[in-house]
Amino acid sequence: MLVFFNSSTHAQQTFGKVIQPFGSYSYTADDNILRIRDKQPTDNLPDGTIRNAIVQRDLFDMSHRFTGGVIFQKEISRQRLSANFNYSRVQFDRFSIMDNNLKNFSGNWNWLLGNQLEGNMGASYTQSLAPFLFQPGIKSIRTELIEYINGAWRFHPRWRLNGEFTRYDLGIKAPPDVPRLRFLERTENQFEGGVDYVSSRGTVGRNTIGVLFRYIDGNFPFEPSSAFVNNDYNQKEVMARINWDVTSKTSFQVRGGWVDRQNASFAQRDFSGFNARGIFQWRPTDKTGLTVSGWRETSARQNLTASFSLNTGVSLIPFWNITEKVRMEGDFSYETRNFGNRINPFLTDPDLSNAIGVHNRIRNATVRFVYNPYLGLELSASAYHADLKSDAFFGGFNANGANVNLQYTYGQR
Repeated sequence: MLVFFNSSTHAQQTFGKVIQPFGSYSYTADDNILRIRDKQPTDNLPDGTIRNAIVQRDLFDMSHRFTGGVIFQKEISRQRLSANFNYSRVQFDRFSIMDNNLKNFSGNWNWLLGNQLEGNMGASYTQSLAPFLFQPGIKSIRTELIEYINGAWRFHPRWRLNGEFTRYDLGIKAPPDVPRLRFLERTENQFEGGVDYVSSRGTVGRNTIGVLFRYIDGNFPFEPSSAFVNNDYNQKEVMARINWDVTSKTSFQVRGGWVDRQNASFAQRDFSGFNARGIFQWRPTDKTGLTVSGWRETSARQNLTASFSLNTGVSLIPFWNITEKVRMEGDFSYETRNFGNRINPFLTDPDLSNAIGVHNRIRNATVRFVYNPYLGLELSASAYHADLKSDAFFGGFNANGANVNLQYTYGQR
């Protein structure tokens, strides 16, 4: 970057094209911003403001997020480099104990070697407040580090070999006045390889049919209690996948196959069954479109237990470009998360244990308007609803809110 700025000419060419600074402000009003449950007690909550809010059933609060960052994009010959650095400060009007800083750094090198070999290598780091979905009213900061390298070899005009390695590290930091959550920390090493048949039909290189083999080794370095519990696991997957442009306005992606997950300590947490995810995209006109997704997957993406849930759901994402500068979007989803007998029976945090039910149903609905008065400037406003129905001891929640966001990116095209 110093080389790019070694003259005023380079600086003028770089700033706004190679380097794009941006800033944003987001305001959110929510009638249950901490996702407090219907039957949540107040005895174990250290913060008096939150306790009083639960007793009075007045859970409304407003939050403000201030973000600044920079986007870096540069092509050197056929190599493409990109990075994103941003920092956010989030403040709550009433529940100030939840104030936090969000940090995100990511970088990617899209490399090419010859005409048949290409791939990506990069990493990302995120520090953020853990979701309140299964941790209502609990402040814990999670850090996630992802490192990856992948490649694809087009050894034949119609065949392509793929390989990837990904390492995922999760860290948890909670204040001293709440139970420790370090047993949720984990690392996952993921290895995958596959082969695709590339069709000559449709968009060049997009219509593919293939098979994918994946192996995941999960390690939990901290035990949840004095009892010997090893939450380590390994998971093997064999997946078929299809990416296909049916027409210029219709496409779909499907991935599905068999998953076998073995837990080091408890056989009742093992899983062997079918997983799948499908995405259908349709653009009936130049101004309207719809994306429909459906899935049945084993997942622990919310980082809420040392085990996992079986998630089944569907989502609809429509959009309408009303004018060149005004866009309306929707996001509607319905999901069930079934923990079955896979909930960790040795949780050191009773609040977390009581918030996780065996059967959970999650619904979300969002309507959003986006206005782009000119390049780089975006103003958006959205209204949303979220609710959880659960057989957990704490019950579920119901929440409604609205959000306004203003963002400017210098040099955006």
